[in-house]
Amino acid sequence: MEEFQLLHSTLVQHHEDQGPPVPAKTPLDIDAAPTAHQDMRFDCIPSLENEPPISTEPDSPSALSESDMMGFTKIEPPSPGQSGNCGMPSRGPRQPLPRGLVATRFQNHPTSHRLQHPQPAAPIPASNGSVEGDLIDLGADPDVSSLPRETPGHDPVNGAGPGVEPNWDLLLRREINALHHRLKSTMARAEIAEEKAERAQRRIGEIKSSMSSTAVSGASTDAGSLALSLEEMRAENSSLKEQLRDAESHIFSLQPYRKEFTPEEIGREYDDLIEGITDWVSRFMDPLLDDHDRGIEDVLTQARRKPSDALKLKRTVNIYPDLLTASTFPETDEDIVVAIIMRFLNENIFQTVLYGSLANCVEVISSVETLLQNHVEPKRDLFAIRTWTAEAYNAILSSREFGLLREKKTRELANELAGIFKIYCRKDKLEWLFRNMAERCVEPATRLYEKILVSTDHFYFDINPYVMCGPHGEILTSPDFFDGLRDLDCRNVLQNRRAVNVAKMDPAPARAELDLHMLNVCALHPALYMRRIGRNDSIKEPQLVRRQQMLVAWGPQDRRAEFRQGGHRTLLYSLYCDRSDRERQEAGGWANFRWGS
Repeated sequence: MEEFQLLHSTLVQHHEDQGPPVPAKTPLDIDAAPTAHQDMRFDCIPSLENEPPISTEPDSPSALSESDMMGFTKIEPPSPGQSGNCGMPSRGPRQPLPRGLVATRFQNHPTSHRLQHPQPAAPIPASNGSVEGDLIDLGADPDVSSLPRETPGHDPVNGAGPGVEPNWDLLLRREINALHHRLKSTMARAEIAEEKAERAQRRIGEIKSSMSSTAVSGASTDAGSLALSLEEMRAENSSLKEQLRDAESHIFSLQPYRKEFTPEEIGREYDDLIEGITDWVSRFMDPLLDDHDRGIEDVLTQARRKPSDALKLKRTVNIYPDLLTASTFPETDEDIVVAIIMRFLNENIFQTVLYGSLANCVEVISSVETLLQNHVEPKRDLFAIRTWTAEAYNAILSSREFGLLREKKTRELANELAGIFKIYCRKDKLEWLFRNMAERCVEPATRLYEKILVSTDHFYFDINPYVMCGPHGEILTSPDFFDGLRDLDCRNVLQNRRAVNVAKMDPAPARAELDLHMLNVCALHPALYMRRIGRNDSIKEPQLVRRQQMLVAWGPQDRRAEFRQGGHRTLLYSLYCDRSDRERQEAGGWANFRWGS
């Protein structure tokens, strides 16, 4: 910017002058010529290296004086003998130019605006003097008109004075004016650019400061608002959680109690019960069956000492005629004991509501069921009644009073069941018998029963020995036995309890073949069924969960006879036979005695 101002002041100075000063021609001393010649060096920039050289005559004193006084350098044309324009003579002295303008033109203007001279045929030797001018950098501007070129046909006009042409003065003034205006506009644009740069810098600083302050204030504001929102959300969350707990409590209180057990779950527990009882019976009977003869002797001895113990077992067996048939087959002692235990549990636990201990509570629940079904508007369906019943029993079973009653009833049932088999146990193991009968048989059965009792679905047990009495008091197989073989789990006593599945036999046996080769021995385990209660009084068909297990003799009659004769008699059969033999021996000759009148 300072350079533009300096150039502006220079141009203004030239612009205000009416014309370049033309000093008077005064002779100069010859001694001053070398000094002036040394000062008149022609400063040329690299752009002028290819310009044709200009040869000058030795400086005359008058020329040196003019150059020293006016600031112009007089360029003398070459002599006729040194002409380089194809032998053309010189047209006289050139118009002197300002020192600064000469250098500026040759330095800053493009090649198209430079002064073009005809190329001489031979280089023109330069004189001892050189052209010196002040360089003014105006910038390369294609709009700046170049100085007019000298042509061979141009004759200088000497009307303005010695060595000065009037046309050149006018052109210089115009060019100075144009450069002055252009410089002013350039300076104005530069000032505007500087102002814009300053405003941009200030704006950038303002934006930075505003952004930093906005970020800080925004961060603090956001932190405060977020903290407030967090507290509000926490309070709302706590309130919603409390409302959710209240709603869940209301929903749970309104919905009916319902505890569903799958058939597979109940079936597995029933299998565990049977397996546990079978294992315990095997350990219980092993001391008697390991040495069969000695076992029979011990049982008979115990029966003679305590006939009441033997009588309990006989009375139980007399209730179930199929067990008498089973006692006639060898190796059925354990099967008979298991069958007696399972029938006892079925009758006293599975088929008795609350073990028969709370008859009044059972009556109240039954009467409420009837009222709900017949006298309530709107009428309750069977599903709602069953759900209410299960909830009522669950409340009773969960009470502390019933827990004490359960323990008492468990001991009573265990003692009663163990009393049936006291005939098979030595006196020193009676305590072990009662304890194991409670732990291994009664308590698992009560747990299974209570789970069934509180279930919404109805699980129940059923056992059918499939026997009937003949016309002469003999025990016969019921015809229903062969019709229900597909739903029975039959085990063949002739083949070490191997399963007999009639449905898988190929070809399937005919009914006559079954009557001839299939003999019903006894029923071992009750069957387990489930009946689902749907809505709108819909009762579905019973679903068989576990089949009833039967002991059968599948084979020809001669094989069955051979098996009976070849095996050992059971303990129960020996006990019955011993009584008959002993009674006949005791009767003796008094057997036919009758009192007369």
